[in-house]
Amino acid sequence: MAKYGQLTKSQFGPSMPVTAPAVQSPPFYYRNMEMIIVDYQTDEDGALRLLPEGLALVEPATASLLIAKYHFSTFGPYNEAILGLACTWEGQPMTYLPNLFVTQEAPLIAGREIWGYAKKLAHVDVTQEHEEFMGIIERPTGNRLATAVMRAIRNAPVESFKFPPIVSLKVIPSAEESEEPALAQLVSCNFAVTPVVGTDGIAEVWSGPGSLVYNAPTEADPWHQLAVKEVVQCRYGFFNAHLPYGRILKTY
Repeated sequence: MAKYGQLTKSQFGPSMPVTAPAVQSPPFYYRNMEMIIVDYQTDEDGALRLLPEGLALVEPATASLLIAKYHFSTFGPYNEAILGLACTWEGQPMTYLPNLFVTQEAPLIAGREIWGYAKKLAHVDVTQEHEEFMGIIERPTGNRLATAVMRAIRNAPVESFKFPPIVSLKVIPSAEESEEPALAQLVSCNFAVTPVVGTDGIAEVWSGPGSLVYNAPTEADPWHQLAVKEVVQCRYGFFNAHLPYGRILKTY
């Protein structure tokens, strides 16, 4: 007589492997996030080619590159680069994330499996030399995809920092031969990012002159498709955040 497995759906862990989950369930917490954020105007045609159906492009087309060093998170410490594109969903401002890089496996697994963040592993870092801060992205290591450099000149008050909900395109390929994915969804998330405020009441966020260059673009990681036409603003600072469950906006 055949003996059947005893593992049931109610016993599944929150991620694969279901009997030894790689990551826990949301929310995830971040403290002392060191970030360089460059907002810039980009090519409208290139932005529209990347933006999924249902999202409307903000005009003028505006992108942002965030390069971060997470000194503490419930994934452990790691670094991340996030490419964002300003858009709206039914009139609500959002930031669509076409590409992300991380330096550690756990946030890659959680990001892709839960919210559909398009994450890959890469070399990402934030450094300071003299009065300048620099964020770099390399993939493979040694091939510089992007460099952001800025000086911290002016304090940015807490109320001046706005972080709209983020939205991603979650796609799971079919296990059978098919031209259609098994799942395709637009997923939003209120990634609650707030500036750290010092004991003197001053937010630890600073703005100043800076630049962003896509150095050695590759077809495997075409972040340069959101080309830099004009830098709008550069900011450097420290933030706290938590990443909760998302919300499905649309199923394709």
